[in-house]
Amino acid sequence: MSSVASTSSPARLVLAWLAPLSTLVLAVPATSAAQEGDEDDVEITVTASTPADDAVSAPTTDAAASSSSADSESVTTAEVTVSESVTPSDADASATAPEPSPASDAAAPSESAATAGQAASSASSTASPSELEALVTSVLRGLRASAWVQVQYEHNETSEDTVLQGGILLNRDRFSLRRGRVRLEGRWDAFEIDLEIDVSTTRGIFVGPRRATVGLAYREHPDDVLAIARVRAGLTEIPFGHELRFSQRDLLFVERTQASLGFFRGPVDVGVRVDGALGPFRYDVAVLNGVPVDDRAGDAALDPVGAPDVVGRLGVESALSDDVTLAGGVSFLWGQGFHAGSDAQKPRLEWRDLNESGTLDTGEIIGVPGRAATPSYVFEHWAVGADVELSARTSIGRTDVFGEVVIAQNLDRSLFVADPIVLGQDVRQLALYGAATQEILGIGLVGFRYELYQPNLDLFEPRRGIAVPRDATIHTLSPLLGVRLPEGAIPGVNARLVVQYDVVRDSLARDVRGVPTDLANDQLTVRVQGEIR
Repeated sequence: MSSVASTSSPARLVLAWLAPLSTLVLAVPATSAAQEGDEDDVEITVTASTPADDAVSAPTTDAAASSSSADSESVTTAEVTVSESVTPSDADASATAPEPSPASDAAAPSESAATAGQAASSASSTASPSELEALVTSVLRGLRASAWVQVQYEHNETSEDTVLQGGILLNRDRFSLRRGRVRLEGRWDAFEIDLEIDVSTTRGIFVGPRRATVGLAYREHPDDVLAIARVRAGLTEIPFGHELRFSQRDLLFVERTQASLGFFRGPVDVGVRVDGALGPFRYDVAVLNGVPVDDRAGDAALDPVGAPDVVGRLGVESALSDDVTLAGGVSFLWGQGFHAGSDAQKPRLEWRDLNESGTLDTGEIIGVPGRAATPSYVFEHWAVGADVELSARTSIGRTDVFGEVVIAQNLDRSLFVADPIVLGQDVRQLALYGAATQEILGIGLVGFRYELYQPNLDLFEPRRGIAVPRDATIHTLSPLLGVRLPEGAIPGVNARLVVQYDVVRDSLARDVRGVPTDLANDQLTVRVQGEIR
């Protein structure tokens, strides 16, 4: 057997891999020919060998041997064997054909090797693009991309052109990119991935993940939207109540309720989530870090507690008629909060200018004793809630009426932080809201929401030496008006403009007598949202 021209190590490896693959590629036309003719049976075999195999193969020519000895690297050879069962007519033709000479016999292996190399090269050049194209087509078929942007202007009555101690800006009147998100969803049979990137200027320019999950799903039919069982891991929505389970893209009101923002500074957390649908019943349970990731970008969320939060919702959704749907559920949360300890401090001297003279006087040097470090503590927090939603389609448009009530303990982590270690007692919270939205002829939008949040049901304050109950309830009324791009006006594009005014009634301010009174903190928000699906 004659040797193929010597090659470098990478080329030799490529040829060694392509030679077996060419067996499969070359066998296809041979099989097709056998099926179409029903008379010929053609078998093509390609084998690859190294110089160790040449010991038992046909001897090479002197020229080939000298060429082989000149190259110190191993040489890969290929051999093609063609066997053909012929018909009687072919046998007659072969009987009359002249027998090959010994010289032609000696040259046959060399020609066969060259033919095999050309076939392998041709097969690799034609098969690889086809396989790659099929793979790319399969991957792209399961992907779906979407993007949406929310740009808004805010005006708040508390806004001032100044800063607080520590450099905290008090201005609240501004334009901002509230959310700009690009989402890529992938679904291939039982395998799913979901990746969403958020861009925001709410707390400075920020780019980061909003959702990132990988999961497995079981569906009765591959085309079903709802899965009987689905397991996902990664950065996912917190399955509690009504607001958290939906993307802000789909919620008409500009922000979640005060209580929802207090309980969950962000709607997503990292963990494992199991959800699914069995007929009209829905279930959704997750084991999460317990540190919701703030979607007002720029917040670092590290879990200080080893025990996870267990969150879930059990619900039902049923179509009362072709145009009316009723849904509801109960939610639960249990986990542990964290009270951070303090560092140790050394004894020190302080000068307190008691008479504000600017000079050091007698009695103004005070010794401050050292303080030992205090340990950190964990405490239990929990919440239970119920939500209901009624949706109907009328001649005017879609109508949605929904509401939620939540009772919690030690759960406020953002607005009025509930820390029973500092207060010396558990802190109970009550939250409820009701809302209605109406589409008008596919163009207009009208909505109204009322919410109540009591951050501490057991709040007392001293007045003239007597502890009296204090009402810390926050009432918020949010009327909304908007317009939207008619559905189908631009294929694949949705857009809307909404104006929402929040009337906030609370007891966060003090009058001239020191009695709690309403704080002027109403807010106006104008938001434009554009979406591509």
